[in-house]
Amino acid sequence: MEATDAAESPAPIASPKLAGTVNWGTTTVIGIFAGMLYGGSKEAAASVSKDAEVTLKLGSTEDKREQYRLMRDAMEKRFIRVTRGSIVGGVRLGMFTAAFYGLQNLLAEQRGVHDVFNVVGAGSATASAFGLILPGSLRWRARNMMLGSVLGAAFCFPLGWLHLKLIEKANEGNQAANENLDKRDIKSGVSAAIERLESNLHK
Repeated sequence: MEATDAAESPAPIASPKLAGTVNWGTTTVIGIFAGMLYGGSKEAAASVSKDAEVTLKLGSTEDKREQYRLMRDAMEKRFIRVTRGSIVGGVRLGMFTAAFYGLQNLLAEQRGVHDVFNVVGAGSATASAFGLILPGSLRWRARNMMLGSVLGAAFCFPLGWLHLKLIEKANEGNQAANENLDKRDIKSGVSAAIERLESNLHK
Protein backbone atom coordinates (compact mmCIF):
# COMPACT_ATOMS: atom_id res chain seq x y z
CA MET A 1 0.00 0.00 0.00
CA GLU A 2 2.80 2.38 0.86
CA ALA A 3 4.55 1.54 -2.42
CA THR A 4 1.33 2.32 -4.31
CA ASP A 5 0.93 5.67 -2.55
CA ALA A 6 4.53 6.52 -3.29
CA ALA A 7 4.07 5.65 -6.94
CA GLU A 8 0.88 7.72 -7.19
CA SER A 9 2.32 10.78 -5.42
CA PRO A 10 2.82 13.64 -7.90
CA ALA A 11 6.31 14.71 -8.82
CA PRO A 12 7.47 18.04 -7.41
CA ILE A 13 6.75 20.93 -9.75
CA ALA A 14 9.48 23.50 -10.26
CA SER A 15 8.53 27.05 -9.37
CA PRO A 16 7.89 29.19 -12.45
CA LYS A 17 10.63 31.61 -13.41
CA LEU A 18 9.74 35.22 -12.73
CA ALA A 19 9.79 37.65 -15.64
CA GLY A 20 12.99 39.64 -15.76
CA THR A 21 15.21 37.11 -13.96
CA VAL A 22 18.16 35.74 -15.87
CA ASN A 23 19.88 32.37 -16.00
CA TRP A 24 22.55 32.27 -13.30
CA GLY A 25 24.87 29.83 -15.05
CA THR A 26 24.78 31.60 -18.41
CA THR A 27 25.54 35.02 -16.92
CA THR A 28 28.36 33.57 -14.82
CA VAL A 29 30.02 32.02 -17.87
CA ILE A 30 29.64 35.30 -19.77
CA GLY A 31 31.17 37.16 -16.82
CA ILE A 32 34.14 34.78 -16.71
CA PHE A 33 34.91 35.17 -20.41
CA ALA A 34 34.42 38.95 -20.26
CA GLY A 35 36.79 39.16 -17.29
CA MET A 36 39.37 37.02 -19.06
CA LEU A 37 39.17 39.24 -22.14
CA TYR A 38 39.48 42.43 -20.11
CA GLY A 39 42.30 41.15 -17.90
CA GLY A 40 44.29 39.78 -20.83
CA SER A 41 43.89 42.92 -22.95
CA LYS A 42 44.85 45.10 -19.99
CA GLU A 43 48.08 43.18 -19.41
CA ALA A 44 48.81 43.13 -23.14
CA ALA A 45 48.47 46.92 -23.28
CA ALA A 46 50.72 47.29 -20.23
CA SER A 47 53.39 45.21 -21.97
CA VAL A 48 53.98 47.89 -24.61
CA SER A 49 56.30 49.89 -22.35
CA LYS A 50 58.22 46.76 -21.41
CA ASP A 51 58.59 45.86 -25.10
CA ALA A 52 60.15 49.27 -25.69
CA GLU A 53 62.76 48.52 -23.03
CA VAL A 54 63.54 45.21 -24.70
CA THR A 55 63.91 46.98 -28.04
CA LEU A 56 66.46 49.36 -26.51
CA LYS A 57 68.41 46.45 -25.09
CA LEU A 58 68.38 44.71 -28.48
CA GLY A 59 69.84 47.83 -30.09
CA SER A 60 72.60 48.05 -27.53
CA THR A 61 74.02 44.58 -28.21
CA GLU A 62 75.25 42.96 -31.40
CA ASP A 63 75.49 39.43 -30.07
CA LYS A 64 72.89 37.29 -31.88
CA ARG A 65 72.62 34.85 -29.00
CA GLU A 66 72.04 37.65 -26.54
CA GLN A 67 69.39 39.17 -28.80
CA TYR A 68 67.66 35.81 -29.15
CA ARG A 69 67.71 35.33 -25.37
CA LEU A 70 66.27 38.79 -24.75
CA MET A 71 63.47 38.23 -27.28
CA ARG A 72 62.67 34.81 -25.84
CA ASP A 73 62.56 36.12 -22.28
CA ALA A 74 60.37 39.05 -23.33
CA MET A 75 57.90 36.74 -25.11
CA GLU A 76 57.77 34.34 -22.16
CA LYS A 77 57.17 37.15 -19.67
CA ARG A 78 54.49 38.67 -21.87
CA PHE A 79 52.73 35.32 -22.19
CA ILE A 80 52.85 34.80 -18.42
CA ARG A 81 51.54 38.31 -17.71
CA VAL A 82 48.67 38.04 -20.21
CA THR A 83 47.74 34.56 -18.98
CA ARG A 84 47.82 35.63 -15.34
CA GLY A 85 45.78 38.74 -16.14
CA SER A 86 43.19 36.67 -18.02
CA ILE A 87 42.84 34.16 -15.19
CA VAL A 88 42.63 36.79 -12.45
CA GLY A 89 40.18 38.92 -14.45
CA GLY A 90 37.98 35.93 -15.25
CA VAL A 91 37.89 34.77 -11.63
CA ARG A 92 37.11 38.23 -10.26
CA LEU A 93 34.38 39.16 -12.71
CA GLY A 94 33.00 35.61 -12.69
CA MET A 95 32.69 35.64 -8.89
CA PHE A 96 31.10 39.09 -8.95
CA THR A 97 28.60 38.07 -11.66
CA ALA A 98 27.74 34.80 -9.92
CA ALA A 99 27.18 36.53 -6.57
CA PHE A 100 25.19 39.41 -8.04
CA TYR A 101 22.77 37.38 -10.16
CA GLY A 102 22.55 34.61 -7.56
CA LEU A 103 21.45 37.10 -4.88
CA GLN A 104 19.13 38.80 -7.35
CA ASN A 105 17.35 35.55 -8.24
CA LEU A 106 17.25 34.53 -4.56
CA LEU A 107 15.59 37.81 -3.56
CA ALA A 108 13.10 37.50 -6.41
CA GLU A 109 12.22 33.95 -5.38
CA GLN A 110 11.85 34.83 -1.70
CA ARG A 111 9.80 37.99 -2.31
CA GLY A 112 7.74 36.50 -5.12
CA VAL A 113 8.31 39.51 -7.38
CA HIS A 114 11.19 40.81 -9.44
CA ASP A 115 11.59 44.57 -9.22
CA VAL A 116 14.30 47.19 -8.97
CA PHE A 117 14.76 46.57 -5.22
CA ASN A 118 16.08 43.08 -5.94
CA VAL A 119 18.72 44.56 -8.24
CA VAL A 120 19.63 47.25 -5.69
CA GLY A 121 19.87 44.75 -2.83
CA ALA A 122 21.98 42.31 -4.84
CA GLY A 123 24.31 45.06 -6.07
CA SER A 124 24.73 46.55 -2.61
CA ALA A 125 25.41 43.19 -0.94
CA THR A 126 27.83 42.04 -3.65
CA ALA A 127 29.82 45.28 -3.69
CA SER A 128 29.91 45.26 0.10
CA ALA A 129 31.22 41.68 0.20
CA PHE A 130 33.95 42.43 -2.35
CA GLY A 131 34.93 45.53 -0.39
CA LEU A 132 35.30 43.34 2.69
CA ILE A 133 37.64 40.81 1.07
CA LEU A 134 40.01 43.43 -0.36
CA PRO A 135 43.49 43.39 1.21
CA GLY A 136 44.18 45.87 3.99
CA SER A 137 43.57 46.52 7.65
CA LEU A 138 40.25 45.83 9.35
CA ARG A 139 39.42 49.52 9.41
CA TRP A 140 40.21 49.83 5.71
CA ARG A 141 38.04 46.81 4.90
CA ALA A 142 35.13 48.20 6.93
CA ARG A 143 35.44 51.48 5.02
CA ASN A 144 35.49 49.65 1.68
CA MET A 145 32.50 47.57 2.77
CA MET A 146 30.39 50.63 3.59
CA LEU A 147 31.50 52.48 0.49
CA GLY A 148 30.82 49.46 -1.72
CA SER A 149 27.36 49.05 -0.23
CA VAL A 150 26.41 52.66 -0.98
CA LEU A 151 27.98 52.76 -4.43
CA GLY A 152 26.51 49.39 -5.38
CA ALA A 153 23.00 50.53 -4.49
CA ALA A 154 23.43 53.90 -6.21
CA PHE A 155 24.85 52.33 -9.36
CA CYS A 156 22.37 49.45 -9.63
CA PHE A 157 19.19 51.48 -9.06
CA PRO A 158 19.13 53.26 -12.46
CA LEU A 159 20.48 50.21 -14.27
CA GLY A 160 17.88 47.93 -12.67
CA TRP A 161 15.07 50.37 -13.43
CA LEU A 162 16.16 50.66 -17.08
CA HIS A 163 16.53 46.88 -17.39
CA LEU A 164 13.04 46.20 -16.05
CA LYS A 165 11.52 48.91 -18.27
CA LEU A 166 13.10 47.35 -21.34
CA ILE A 167 11.78 43.93 -20.34
CA GLU A 168 8.31 45.41 -19.80
CA LYS A 169 8.34 47.01 -23.26
CA ALA A 170 9.54 43.75 -24.82
CA ASN A 171 6.78 41.78 -23.09
CA GLU A 172 4.17 44.26 -24.31
CA GLY A 173 5.43 43.86 -27.87
CA ASN A 174 5.39 40.07 -27.60
CA GLN A 175 1.87 40.12 -26.17
CA ALA A 176 0.61 42.33 -29.02
CA ALA A 177 2.27 40.06 -31.58
CA ASN A 178 0.69 36.97 -30.00
CA GLU A 179 -2.74 38.61 -30.04
CA ASN A 180 -2.40 39.43 -33.72
CA LEU A 181 -1.28 35.87 -34.41
CA ASP A 182 -4.28 34.48 -32.53
CA LYS A 183 -6.62 36.71 -34.53
CA ARG A 184 -5.06 35.48 -37.76
CA ASP A 185 -5.47 31.88 -36.65
CA ILE A 186 -9.13 32.50 -35.84
CA LYS A 187 -9.72 34.14 -39.22
CA SER A 188 -7.96 31.32 -41.04
CA GLY A 189 -10.04 28.77 -39.13
CA VAL A 190 -13.29 30.56 -40.02
CA SER A 191 -12.23 30.85 -43.65
CA ALA A 192 -11.42 27.15 -43.79
CA ALA A 193 -14.84 26.30 -42.30
CA ILE A 194 -16.60 28.50 -44.86
CA GLU A 195 -14.70 26.86 -47.72
CA ARG A 196 -15.62 23.38 -46.50
CA LEU A 197 -19.26 24.42 -46.20
CA GLU A 198 -19.27 25.83 -49.74
CA SER A 199 -17.66 22.67 -51.13
CA ASN A 200 -20.32 20.54 -49.40
CA LEU A 201 -23.10 22.69 -50.82
CA HIS A 202 -21.68 22.44 -54.33
CA LYS A 203 -21.62 18.65 -54.02
